Amino acid sequence: MKFSVGDKIKFKRDSVSGYVTSIYSDFKLIIMTNDGFEIKVSNNEVVKIDDETDKILSYGTYFENKDHKEKKVSKVFKRQKKLTSLKVDLHIENITSNFSNMHNDEIIDLQLNQCVKSLENALNTNNIHSLVIVHGIGSGILMNKVHDILDSYNLRYYLSSDSGSTKVML
Repeated sequence: MKFSVGDKIKFKRDSVSGYVTSIYSDFKLIIMTNDGFEIKVSNNEVVKIDDETDKILSYGTYFENKDHKEKKVSKVFKRQKKLTSLKVDLHIENITSNFSNMHNDEIIDLQLNQCVKSLENALNTNNIHSLVIVHGIGSGILMNKVHDILDSYNLRYYLSSDSGSTKVML
């Protein structure tokens, strides 16, 4: 629809009306509403009010938009949220590729930071009920520090049968 400056308009989705103050582009208009607000809108959001029929009601009170149809109200059974388990692998090659020049203390700090971030993420997510932390089999330094972190959060955890991972109940 072609608009010109001064045309009276009505918004299709609202009961707001006004007039065209300027034409921004072929597809955008600047409208002054009857409330005194100046708004930039798309051409397809408004309808031109004919000067001969100055009654807004002659255009109806509601303009149906094909993109926003009302959904039929029916009895819907909500599915229970599926509780999931999150797995976090703390092996250094899975965290960073630049670990060959790092000292062991730096590697463990990086692994523990990754563990804390994953634990915080899991605690802040509603549908995660357990967390599996893969710390690996070794001398047990990383495992003991991970367990210290879990103790500080007062979480229940279980060591796997091969002692390579810890399952945390959230």
